Amino acid sequence: MTADELIDGYVAEVVGLLPRAQRRDVAMELRALLAEEVDAAGTPRDQAARELLRGFGRPAEVAARYGTPVTLVDPADTRRFLTLAAGGAGLILFAAVLHELIERAAPQRDLERATQQALPIVFAWLGLLLAGFAGAAWARRRRPDAGWRPRPVPTDRISRPGRAAGLAFFILGTVVLLDPARVIAALAGEAAEPAIREAFAYDADFLRVRGPVLLTLLVASLVVEAVLVVKGRWFPLLHHVTLGLGLVMCAVLTWVIGAGPVFTAVQTDQTAKEIVGLIVLGSLIDLAVRARKHHVRRAVHH
Repeated sequence: MTADELIDGYVAEVVGLLPRAQRRDVAMELRALLAEEVDAAGTPRDQAARELLRGFGRPAEVAARYGTPVTLVDPADTRRFLTLAAGGAGLILFAAVLHELIERAAPQRDLERATQQALPIVFAWLGLLLAGFAGAAWARRRRPDAGWRPRPVPTDRISRPGRAAGLAFFILGTVVLLDPARVIAALAGEAAEPAIREAFAYDADFLRVRGPVLLTLLVASLVVEAVLVVKGRWFPLLHHVTLGLGLVMCAVLTWVIGAGPVFTAVQTDQTAKEIVGLIVLGSLIDLAVRARKHHVRRAVHH
């Protein structure tokens, strides 16, 4: 190919990526620029054209210099998009595994099948996320004057009354979990006590191992929460302890779900495990949000 044919082919690829209204002007300008540089190279035109076009950049990159490329996700949003995409996909797959652990007994479980069944939901999540970011990018291009809005600076201080109320609630909940049948029977009356005790009787295997381990972690969580209320603020060691304890708690709750029955009554056991599964998923989201806020606080205040 001659130098002029090489230049024309390159220019054609570039302008093919531009809006129709720009193509003629860009083609004339780019062709003249490339021909001028080839003529000034001091080498045979064909050789100079090949070397110039090899280092000039991909046609898509050159086209982007002549206008704003159409993007579904703004470059500034790429990191957040990837974080939400990966985090959401991981959470959906983990939820599928939890569902399999809850719905089926150990010999019938097929975790690979559960993850495969979750893939359409993952793709739906990615599509919804892409549509949301694309819509946000389009809205910003339509309203470029929309500026930054101030938000409160993240702080390590906590609301002591709110945390104290939450601590009291969790202590009460832990006490109820020690013997839920007794508490519910006391509220329902003596006539309903036999049926309630049958419905909320713990499985013997659960009480042997899983129950004590879970109770130990619950008490440890209450102690850490009490320390936070006393201190009135987060500090690095407490944050790391809370994060680690939360991850261990999620792992143990998953083990509790999958290792066997918690209650002897099938319906009660199923319902309790579904609630625990939701708690695990919510806790993982909460831990991720708290970890991000902690790192932002550390970056801003130190």
